[in-house]
Amino acid sequence: MGCSSNAVINMKKNTTKTIIRAELATSLGSTFKLHRFQAEEFLEAMLEEIGAALARGENVKLTNFGTLKLLAKRSRVGRNPKTLQAAEIKARRAISFRPSLKLKARLNRES
Repeated sequence: MGCSSNAVINMKKNTTKTIIRAELATSLGSTFKLHRFQAEEFLEAMLEEIGAALARGENVKLTNFGTLKLLAKRSRVGRNPKTLQAAEIKARRAISFRPSLKLKARLNRES
């Protein structure tokens, strides 16, 4: 029982790298010649302010990067896909990100 070439499925592994907070702080530190601790404090303060603005219901616009918007999702009836039983999905707030035209152009240019 051999496998024909048509039966073989090429499974690509996700090779996208994820940048973590510590790497962002290191990059900021080297760019602005800050000690690691100062860069981490700066990054933490910036993220805290963005989160606080969103919690207050404000949108956050980062020029040449994009806009974070707070969305109000209404409650709705959903369905359990296994049992098909109806269930209420409660109202909630969600965040939407819309990239700027410059960021979109940069992403498409590098592809």
